Amino acid sequence: MRRKNEYKRLAHNTRKRAWEEKNAQSRAQWESLATTYVLLADQSKKIDDTGTSYDPLDPTRTVWPST
Repeated sequence: MRRKNEYKRLAHNTRKRAWEEKNAQSRAQWESLATTYVLLADQSKKIDDTGTSYDPLDPTRTVWPST
């Protein structure tokens, strides 16, 4: 549930940035990013419910080695 709240916080901050933006194109891009964060919040709830341990924002996650 923690991850869901983090994405919602990011969405809120991104929307705040969009409201402050004067350029219409930039505002639309910030809104699009906020919408993506909301979708990720919903998706993370589903992942938490299934017990999946993969978390793309986990700072302790190891990075795949380059080939």
